[in-house]
Amino acid sequence: MDPQAAWDDLLEALGERDWERVEDLAEGLLRWLRAGGFPPRAVTGNDLGSDWDREIALAGCRFALAQAREGVTHVP
Repeated sequence: MDPQAAWDDLLEALGERDWERVEDLAEGLLRWLRAGGFPPRAVTGNDLGSDWDREIALAGCRFALAQAREGVTHVP
């Protein structure tokens, strides 16, 4: 897995409200991180370190999944 590509794609899918893709990407990245895989660079600008990147990515994936599940049930 390329966690950076997955993170970037996840952010793009969120912007597009592509909920199925959001779920796939967030679940895949969560599995990767929980298995000990290295995190993506979650924040641009200052390098806060991999511990911060991991926690931000984990929280971001959990939030994205919640948004996807809500978005799927509230389709306009």
